[in-house]
Amino acid sequence: MKKSTLFLAALLFVAFSCSDEDIRLESVDEVGSVLGIAGEQNSEEVFLIVEEPPTFPGGTEAYSRHLTANLKYPEQAVKAGIEGDVFLTFVVTTEGKLEDIKIARGIGAGCDTEAIRMLMLSPDWIPGKQKGRLVNARMSLRVAFKLSGSTKVDDDAKVIVSKPSV
Repeated sequence: MKKSTLFLAALLFVAFSCSDEDIRLESVDEVGSVLGIAGEQNSEEVFLIVEEPPTFPGGTEAYSRHLTANLKYPEQAVKAGIEGDVFLTFVVTTEGKLEDIKIARGIGAGCDTEAIRMLMLSPDWIPGKQKGRLVNARMSLRVAFKLSGSTKVDDDAKVIVSKPSV
């Protein structure tokens, strides 16, 4: 009985000796390095998950209009019958600028380059927030390229609009 009481006392001591300052939430990138620590001020940190993710100004409908107005199906992809999804990653800074735009997974034939070009034409985004502060946040975006079923692919190329996600 004394051993269990001693163990319980030691456990309670450890539990109550930790303060809130000892507990930190960390954002980690694909290889495991720390990108940012919630609650600490550093303009360089990049968060993967934030309380309020960045958004395109005007919301999803405005993003869809921007995508359909600016994205052109590459002629090379149309001629080769290439279709599929291009996945982009990028950082929305505290100023709403887009930086570090990369292809996470592409389909080639000019589609990857076109998806980046379209994204670079977008206006400044509304930055993400963590604990009420603006933060740099990494975003993922899917751009779907799909040809219609007709044999005249030159006239029937179209782009499927997809929603940006965190």
